[in-house]
Amino acid sequence: MRIPSQFDDDNLYRKKIPRGESVKTFRKLIRLALGLAVVVVVMLQAAKPAVYRPFFGHLPAKSGGAAASLPSALATRPQVSTSGNAKTEQTQYSTEEGQIASQLILQLSRKEQVNWTVILSRSLRGLKIGKLPDAIATTAKRLKFDPDLGPDQRAEWEFAVQDLAGSMPHPAANPFYGLTQKNALLAALDEAAVNRVMDGSVWRSDDFDSFYRALDSASQLPKSGAATVGALPLLQQPDVFFNQLVTIHGQVALVENIQAPENPYGIKDYWQLWIKPAEGADRPIVAVVPDAPRSVSEQAGVQLAGTEGAQISVVGKFLKRLAYKSGAGADLAPVVIGRITYAPFAQGEQTSTSTDNDTTVLASKFWLIVSISCIGGVGLAMLLMWRTSVLAKQSRKLRTAYRQDPEEFLKGLGEQSPDGPSAAGQEHS
Repeated sequence: MRIPSQFDDDNLYRKKIPRGESVKTFRKLIRLALGLAVVVVVMLQAAKPAVYRPFFGHLPAKSGGAAASLPSALATRPQVSTSGNAKTEQTQYSTEEGQIASQLILQLSRKEQVNWTVILSRSLRGLKIGKLPDAIATTAKRLKFDPDLGPDQRAEWEFAVQDLAGSMPHPAANPFYGLTQKNALLAALDEAAVNRVMDGSVWRSDDFDSFYRALDSASQLPKSGAATVGALPLLQQPDVFFNQLVTIHGQVALVENIQAPENPYGIKDYWQLWIKPAEGADRPIVAVVPDAPRSVSEQAGVQLAGTEGAQISVVGKFLKRLAYKSGAGADLAPVVIGRITYAPFAQGEQTSTSTDNDTTVLASKFWLIVSISCIGGVGLAMLLMWRTSVLAKQSRKLRTAYRQDPEEFLKGLGEQSPDGPSAAGQEHS
């Protein structure tokens, strides 16, 4: 019996809410696959640096751009393998070895120091060296060592010097014998050249020993790992960053291709870039690099506004603060000597520098991620459907267990006589 409402003709029982039919399994799988595809597309878009540039400014790419395949300006000279460079860079020497090297270079003139630096740097980088100057062998013979040196240490130093001069008839059985001494000697020569640099001045002849040394070794610098700095820290704290590896980002304002005079390193020309820093400081940074991509070299000799130049990244060593004449009078600009690690492509160039191997690796990684995601999505869907089925069975069992069994009621009805009232009722009457 339904109890009617006193307000309207409707009953007081809750109406049954119509429910739609359950979604079929294949439709659930299609929805999950579409959701997975959307997630993959969003992840691929989120991995592109260009998405974040409107919000965070310039984000130099880890790889790519025109700088990934720069034509080498030093291609006429033999190059060194990457594995060999890594070994020499990791060679360490003790403080005592450094002191011995510093005492030895004091016996050399400036010209001799430069010649020794050229020979040592190329020897340690695995470059082939032509005929050595006779002055190298002559200088090596007249070097005097500290008499307090032990016999083994003195023998190793003498071997390193004589091997550098090319006067050793046979190489050592151990290829690393004397390598520590050579690295200590090169570090002492570099330090002596850096100490001759005059900060806060125009270019001087003493600056070019360290200048060409840094330019010659620019191709060996790492692409990442150096601290990113702007113009103001380099100008206000030169002692902190002097001869340190730094990274700068900015837009090219002026490009100059400079023909180098005759120098011991055989460098014919280099590029001098005036860069407006990305942090917005109105002070330029001078970057000196051996190579420049087409997007940068096309701007040579044209002075551009700060927002029109190519956006580049340069990693290099901070050499000095260069005095120059600006519109406001005498001013200073920090000089960083290194190489370009990121630059945009010029019009008409390819938009990707990935090699076939890189493309294959990226494609394989992409399909691996998609496969794992698909397997994971299908597995999760099957797990959810199995769990739903188990819960439905448990719910059905509970409803069946608490439902009243009409069997006892029917048995009670069977004991009553269908013809008339019971005997007790007749006696009562």
